[in-house]
Amino acid sequence: MEQQALEADPALVLRVLPTRPGLDIAGPERSPGPDGIDRAALDRAIPDLVDSARDAGLRDLSVREWTGPGGARLVAVAGLWDDGDAAGAIGGEIAREAVPDGNAWTPVEYGASRGYRSADARALSVVIGRVWLFVRAEGPVGDDAVLRTVELMRKAAAQQDERGSGPDG
Repeated sequence: MEQQALEADPALVLRVLPTRPGLDIAGPERSPGPDGIDRAALDRAIPDLVDSARDAGLRDLSVREWTGPGGARLVAVAGLWDDGDAAGAIGGEIAREAVPDGNAWTPVEYGASRGYRSADARALSVVIGRVWLFVRAEGPVGDDAVLRTVELMRKAAAQQDERGSGPDG
């Protein structure tokens, strides 16, 4: 029950992320709010997705991006939801939409995650309590970069909650 109540500030979850070797930060972290979930996660407007996320209790959202040679791109999104189950369902659909030609991918490190990957793209959606962690990679960015980014985000969210520095603490 305690794990389901975990909350953290999405912007703070992303601020801990270092720039990976071979990539450059593509601008500062942004907080587009719940109405920006479609563009943050998928780079395009999807009004039904925004409506579904808002109705399901998406409270806050932040995004950070990196780019590199050969079309390399890494996008990290963190969101705070009223309900982790809703975050998981919608996040899984976002991961599928991010790699429509991909195969299902559930890394052993994150058994309850939903991910998809293809030869040149991958997306992974993980929910920790009420915090949604989403990473999308394109081009020559491997599984290891996605997994390491999710792990750093997970640790940041858990540390915020332990310190009581989440939105309600």
